[in-house]
Amino acid sequence: MILGLDDIPGGTAFVSFLFWMVLTGLYYLVCYQAALNVLDDVTRNSWLKIPAMLCAAVPTAGLMVVFHYKPYVFAVLVSITNYFRVQKKILIPNPKWGDMKINPTLFYLASYGYIASFTALAFYLPTLDFSE
Repeated sequence: MILGLDDIPGGTAFVSFLFWMVLTGLYYLVCYQAALNVLDDVTRNSWLKIPAMLCAAVPTAGLMVVFHYKPYVFAVLVSITNYFRVQKKILIPNPKWGDMKINPTLFYLASYGYIASFTALAFYLPTLDFSE
């Protein structure tokens, strides 16, 4: 007799939780850390940072929709860590940028706009009906 996940009490719920944890970790690394740091390096103090991050929110939300991921906890997690990420950029300038002093308002506005956009899109996109 071979036991499946349905035979173990809490087996499917535990596997679902593990899958959610893995997705949260991957989204944190790819859609938050990598995306924001790359866009910061490319746009620096340019006001093009805001539209660039808003455009980057669309594929991020699309990935969340494809995997049926609801970013309740993720949005709170990245909102908190984003404050410390920008503070670190203010206190410890990037050596690649030289002596450039960053504009904290621009960095906060762009990064929190990105977070709010992908969160809103991740909840809105599944409600659309594309079957027509």
